[in-house]
Amino acid sequence: MTQFEFKGNEYLWVQVYELLKQRIAEGVYRPDMPLPSERQLEQELGVAQKTVRKAFHRLRDEKIVYTKPHLGTFVADHSRDVADTPGE
Repeated sequence: MTQFEFKGNEYLWVQVYELLKQRIAEGVYRPDMPLPSERQLEQELGVAQKTVRKAFHRLRDEKIVYTKPHLGTFVADHSRDVADTPGE
């Protein structure tokens, strides 16, 4: 696996957060699809688990992902939000 390249001008957790957001936007991770576990991403990216955890927390705070206890972290489906919005 490729090690994550650290950019010195930005916190590592922010870089992981941005990478996951990009993968979601590109459809690598689709709505209601589970993200890889913290441990899997830790190994894939070569970062500490707490770095991945902090990125996951930010994604949850922004409602980009949601967590199911004992099952993992999943991509939120915002298409339902758009479908529920009244038209103009």
